[in-house]
Amino acid sequence: MTEPQWADANRASAAKVPRVEPWLAVTVLLAAVGLLLAARDSLRLWPAYWVNFLFWAGLAQAGVVLAAVVHLAQGRWGGALVRLGLLQVAFVPVALILFLGIALGAEHLLPWAKQPVAGKEWWLNLAFFLWRDGLGLVALTAASLAFAYFVLRPEAGAAPGLYPAWLTRGWRGKDAERERSSRVLSWLAPVLVILYAFVYSLIGFDMVMSLDPHWYSTLFGAYYFTTALYMGLAMLAVAAAVLRRPLGLEAAITSKQFHDLGKLLFAFCLLSGDFFWSQFLVIWYGDLPEEVSFIVHRVQHEPWRSLTFAVLFGGFVVPFVILINRRVKQIPWTLAAVSALILAGGFAERVLMVFPSLHCPFRVGLAEALVTLGFAALYGLSLFWALRRFPLIPTDNG
Repeated sequence: MTEPQWADANRASAAKVPRVEPWLAVTVLLAAVGLLLAARDSLRLWPAYWVNFLFWAGLAQAGVVLAAVVHLAQGRWGGALVRLGLLQVAFVPVALILFLGIALGAEHLLPWAKQPVAGKEWWLNLAFFLWRDGLGLVALTAASLAFAYFVLRPEAGAAPGLYPAWLTRGWRGKDAERERSSRVLSWLAPVLVILYAFVYSLIGFDMVMSLDPHWYSTLFGAYYFTTALYMGLAMLAVAAAVLRRPLGLEAAITSKQFHDLGKLLFAFCLLSGDFFWSQFLVIWYGDLPEEVSFIVHRVQHEPWRSLTFAVLFGGFVVPFVILINRRVKQIPWTLAAVSALILAGGFAERVLMVFPSLHCPFRVGLAEALVTLGFAALYGLSLFWALRRFPLIPTDNG
């Protein structure tokens, strides 16, 4: 399409974005007030906060990493679908701010914060934990924002008023901007992907594995960031199916692109399941007390036993069986339904990662609901803010 047509299509799409921000903002405020009232019960507040941080931060970061991977592969299939993933970068700095809550709750949850583990004091100490994870998230946030900037910048001058003014400041012409962005993205995209793998492996080790400081798995970091990508793809499928018709994106996000996304979901279902099985097999047959206890507690004790099998079937087995079918992957709402099941299984898996290690009861009450609602509302608020300000249809939509 020509540049005027492209600009008109994006303006029309932005004008159709539902005005849900006020409701989401009210939800965030209510959640914040409720959390202040529930703050006295640290064994309910902080585990729920921990789980939600792991889940929602991973979703947003996965969308940006997917866009970087598609750029590295010089893919042209994604178009508006990949742009929808890129715009989740709006939540990435919010997640960085929410890490302050992790810093506040760490002393209440991390068993080694007050009782150092012999031989591991140099690594498992609170100050070093906060510095390394905090600086890792700062670097990843900066790389993500820079990647989004240089992806969007070359388009900005083509349609004055379509983008925020700060993005077009110092515009040097289409050809010069494209050449500069191409040069920067050639090294920034691989740096972002590698940094993601490193930082999210570190988060997996520090924020999940260290909750049970006597258990360890060298594969857990890779498993953690892979499952985050798996859930990020599922969220992208759900968001695309929900927003496609209201925003008038039927021509920009077609059944062919849903089919491609479905194939990626199927591939990550296999990969995540393989990592899960590889860890389980080695730990179980190794039969070492410090390793097997992690599995035994989750597969032999209730309520974790039931939740473990729900995660196994809902997050891996059922999606695997359904996504084999070609037709399912081509229909937006059927793919979205499978993806919603993956997301539910992924959230339950994050619960399984945190609560059993803390040996605290799992209750679904007001505190847990408010934490989850607050995180979900902040995520939605960030995404809708971005949808109003940045075009969903890229100029090279193919």
